[in-house]
Amino acid sequence: MQSAPESNGKQEAFWGQVEGRLLPMLEGVADLTLDQLNDVSQPWVELEYNRKVHSELNGQTPLQRFLDHKNVAQPCPSAEALQRAFTTEVRRMQRRSDGTLTLDGIRFEVPSRFGHLTELWLRYASWDLSTVHLADPKTGALLSRIYPVDKKSNAEGRRAPRTPAAATPPPPTGMAPLLQELIRQYATTGLPPAYLPQPKNPA
Repeated sequence: MQSAPESNGKQEAFWGQVEGRLLPMLEGVADLTLDQLNDVSQPWVELEYNRKVHSELNGQTPLQRFLDHKNVAQPCPSAEALQRAFTTEVRRMQRRSDGTLTLDGIRFEVPSRFGHLTELWLRYASWDLSTVHLADPKTGALLSRIYPVDKKSNAEGRRAPRTPAAATPPPPTGMAPLLQELIRQYATTGLPPAYLPQPKNPA
């Protein structure tokens, strides 16, 4: 799908503000990470960029322009739908002797309700074997998630515990005072978060 020229121009103007305004305020932050950049970008967008009068918007702020005109936004797919969009479908044969199958050298356990099937179809991302699903070959619907075989846990009658999500890193230091003030103001507005960070896959 191709973007309209005016849409490309809007994106270029926005990134010009990011490079010329936001990033210079972070020049004093040592070893800036993507997580830190995400954390400080939202307060800057909400409290400065969206509330600053734009010359191309007839003297309005982007926020006022959005509220006063017809909403033409398209809903974003869910995280699960986006994850499924980057998967491939493969066929595997189930070992009837122990109800398992092999995918990229790793043996997975097939749920007992699918034990009567010899041929199974899987959907997964080649770079992430932590999330593998059985799929209906006709409709593409996901039927069940499958997990690698853990012989030790199976013998003891329990599954391995889930790895807790990593703790949130402490707030970065050394950023511009103005950006620190924007973050403080944004925290006191009570506005709901515009995005929810997803837990990282366990190693």
